[in-house]
Amino acid sequence: MADPFYETGWLIPLGLLVVVLPLPCYFLYNIFLHPLRSYAGPWYTKASLIWYLYHSFVGDYHIATLELHLKYGPVVRVAPNELAYTDPQAWKDIYGHRSGQPENVKDPSRALDDNPDHPSILFAGREEHSKVRRLLSNAFSDKAIREQEHIISSYVDLMIRGLHQICEEPVDMTKWYNFTTFDIIGHLAFAESFDCLTSSSYHPWIEIIFSTFKFVTWLRALKRLAPGFSSFVRRLIPKRIIREHESNFALSKEKLLRRKERRPEYTDFMTHLLLAEEKGQMPMESVLSNAPVLVVAGSETTATLLSGATFYLSQHPRVYKLLVEEIRSAFQGPSEITVASTGGLKYLLAVLDEALRLYPPLVNNHTRLTPAGGAMIAGRWVPPNTMVGINQYSAFRSPDNFHRSEEFVPERSLNTDDPQWARDKRQVIQPFSFGPRNCIGRNLAYVEMRLIMSRLLFEFDLELQKESGDWLNQKVFASYEKKPLFVKLCPVRRQ
Repeated sequence: MADPFYETGWLIPLGLLVVVLPLPCYFLYNIFLHPLRSYAGPWYTKASLIWYLYHSFVGDYHIATLELHLKYGPVVRVAPNELAYTDPQAWKDIYGHRSGQPENVKDPSRALDDNPDHPSILFAGREEHSKVRRLLSNAFSDKAIREQEHIISSYVDLMIRGLHQICEEPVDMTKWYNFTTFDIIGHLAFAESFDCLTSSSYHPWIEIIFSTFKFVTWLRALKRLAPGFSSFVRRLIPKRIIREHESNFALSKEKLLRRKERRPEYTDFMTHLLLAEEKGQMPMESVLSNAPVLVVAGSETTATLLSGATFYLSQHPRVYKLLVEEIRSAFQGPSEITVASTGGLKYLLAVLDEALRLYPPLVNNHTRLTPAGGAMIAGRWVPPNTMVGINQYSAFRSPDNFHRSEEFVPERSLNTDDPQWARDKRQVIQPFSFGPRNCIGRNLAYVEMRLIMSRLLFEFDLELQKESGDWLNQKVFASYEKKPLFVKLCPVRRQ
């Protein structure tokens, strides 16, 4: 009688072969036969998504990408179907207006709207994006910002008063910047603040937002691995992260419905969106989709940049001294520090711009997908359906783009005729992105940053504490996972 194993045992190695064989074939195809095979990059990023997934999950993707650019140049194949650029021309070619040509659409794996039928301004198609942007632009106009100035200034006043009360001990400025920017945006979006400054603590929603950043990063990575299986890959994310992300949406709805009952005298973020909803031009679901985006984009990014600027100032006494002299010589009292007057502080603007260069709040690749006919990017044709993007952290620190690229030198934007800065490619610095989908809140962000930094340095001398000396050693999940920035604040004594 025949042994059953010898009759069926061949099925085991055959099954293993069927399962295992496609992997090396897949790797070899990506390295040697893929349409992007001629682009520079290490074999392991060309072969699979393993490198991308690993660095996305551990939070050091920005640093790993910079290392690849330093080795392989201004365009690197960072995944089987993705190219990353540091060339300034890539901003126009990837994100700019493409008259008569299809746009490089946003990468579908990045779309994470809770209601895909009513996407936010971040992921809406061209027509819907233009419609929402037109409505929102009213709240970000120069006229609207002038109307909002008393609101912004009132929260800056609250910040300064709060810091005076606790300045005997070192203060975590990362928290206080977040308190201020979230309270401002809460008022401008919902006509009510988050009461962070009055309570000296985070609103629960803000703590939830920090978990949302990890949710966004991890889900995007998993969607790249298994496109079309969003519901499945969500199960791989810790339940706490998902629960807190969903609470974020619920809190947005609650605040938005309260805002709808109010009629503020000034134009805020929701004014024209809610008018469009009342006229039947926009469903409430679309208004709701945009609410949390406006709050996070208009607060966390500004607080992040202020934290970074403060750290760099503390590490560069020469720069700190020049900035303090500019601010304190320009004003006799805090009432003189306004939107208009701070606009004339050239060295302050240079400091903020240099902080944006070295510590841009949004450091992922901002990927787009090339259209069916492919696209010319940085002088070279890229095949259709290729993911392309600029990693701001890499582009802004590239020695191809900047002399002394890792150094904090605000003068590089002031003394452009100086031979050592003459070859800097400053056009690559686009921290608010570029083209028709660039950040609509750029002007408001600069207004807040100038007012907050001017008032802070007018009122206090700053001294970084030793425990925050390695503050820049941070992980990134959509934005920086910022550590406490402990600073000793010494009130300035005046006659």
